[in-house]
Amino acid sequence: MALSAVQFHEIQEILSDRRFSAEREALEKEKEVLDNVPGYAALDEELRRLSLSAIVKAQEGDARAIAALRPSIRKIRDRKEEALKRMGYALFDLEPHYTCSLCKDTGVYEGRKCQCFMKLQGELLYKQSKMGEILERENFSRFQLERFDNLERLSQTGNKTVREYMKEIRDYFYAYAMNYPENKGNFIFTGGTGTGKTFFLHCIAKALLERGVSVLYFTADGLFQYFSKLMREGVEDEYITEADVLLLDDLGTEFSNSFTASRFFNLLNQRILSRKTMIISTNLNFKDLRELYSDRVVSRMMSDYEIIPLYGRDQRLG
Repeated sequence: MALSAVQFHEIQEILSDRRFSAEREALEKEKEVLDNVPGYAALDEELRRLSLSAIVKAQEGDARAIAALRPSIRKIRDRKEEALKRMGYALFDLEPHYTCSLCKDTGVYEGRKCQCFMKLQGELLYKQSKMGEILERENFSRFQLERFDNLERLSQTGNKTVREYMKEIRDYFYAYAMNYPENKGNFIFTGGTGTGKTFFLHCIAKALLERGVSVLYFTADGLFQYFSKLMREGVEDEYITEADVLLLDDLGTEFSNSFTASRFFNLLNQRILSRKTMIISTNLNFKDLRELYSDRVVSRMMSDYEIIPLYGRDQRLG
């Protein structure tokens, strides 16, 4: 979702603090080295002088002079590295160790929001919404297998009880979240009301967020209302297409029309083409979804998504 000016500033402050901290620690380490490594300060100064001469010659277009300077520069660098090594240091110690190696904590990488910015955006939006509280209650550590029937064996589950089946699903998605993005894939949870579809989405969201993955959660109704708002305002929200994982809950409960069908198909395509994960839950079967959307939407879902059917009684009834 789009950030307000205050939210954007809050993220920039976090990134600025990270960048300042990394660069301050690097300067402190450099001072320590200058104080403790004999001859290092003189070598550093000589390297600066030679490098400045090379820059001047480059501006003058004097390729011969630049070529003549290169061996001296290389020799000084080698001597600096040797001096550091003798005292137990390495060149790596003098570099700023940014939290994000891609953007160096600027939040921008290759002209776009960096993945670290997207992660912070997701965390902030969750924190400032009711989802933060919900994820504290609904996560893998709060998964209660004992709530599910362990007597009747169902043919749909491969002759397993609902409890045994749900344990397999829980373990699979816990491993999925722990190994993301090595484990990637798009999924659709299907099943009746109260069978655990939304709970699974919350579990996955919590586990991924804790691992630094950018996650966005929407109910279907909320997503399409948001798309309508963006259309009225004539703007786009890149976070919906750029977030690593998009969780869409209760697909089919929204008011459906040609706009929602078209926008949903575009969203499916965008995320599939950009290899971004999308996990959906719905109470509807594919016949119902085909009537709500279109053959091409359902065809796309069936070809690119793994179906995870859930069974059992409505857990909300206690």
